[in-house]
Amino acid sequence: MGKNQNRWNPSFIFMFIAVLIALFTTIKVGIHSQFWIDEKIAGLFSHVPETIIPFFIQLTEMGDKKGIGVVALLALAWLLLKKRNYVGAAVLALSIALGNEISKLLKDLFERPRPDLEYLVNVKSYSFPSGHAMVGMIVYFMIAYLLIEGTKSKAGKITIAAITTILLLLIGASRIILHVHYPSDVLGGYALGYLWVVIWIQIYTYLKKRIK
Repeated sequence: MGKNQNRWNPSFIFMFIAVLIALFTTIKVGIHSQFWIDEKIAGLFSHVPETIIPFFIQLTEMGDKKGIGVVALLALAWLLLKKRNYVGAAVLALSIALGNEISKLLKDLFERPRPDLEYLVNVKSYSFPSGHAMVGMIVYFMIAYLLIEGTKSKAGKITIAAITTILLLLIGASRIILHVHYPSDVLGGYALGYLWVVIWIQIYTYLKKRIK
């Protein structure tokens, strides 16, 4: 593995934190235990001015099926037609498709009810984990990784990482602000999505080596 790849691969510290968060949230949801952060963080978001609610309604679409679909198709077109990165395109498509199915299975497994509040957008499935947080993490993190891989300038890499981080945080926040998820749903979704991405980045790296 090259120095550039090592620099941008997830560190063991982030992996360790993600594993802890994933275990913590899934176990507590599984035993129907209350989260301290659900009350505290949700309380903070309850003070968001109503004037910016439309912004978050639009923003949350970036983590919905349509938004994810459009972004994924654009990324696949870029990988296939411009970069000729067929391995990257295959890994991106599979990681998103399978990750989305795992998110659905986990929702049906835990059957956690949504917050007992007035939803500001339509929802149909269970609450944990947040699909927007989990699948959004998979899509945008994978795309960011592939973009960074092809970017030579350090400033460009930092910019891609910063934009991706801000976007993911805003998508997660939108689900809490719109009353459709607990903060723990979003936190668990981030952790599970991150772990899924790490697996697929390792698969991508392995396949690239074999093909070369």
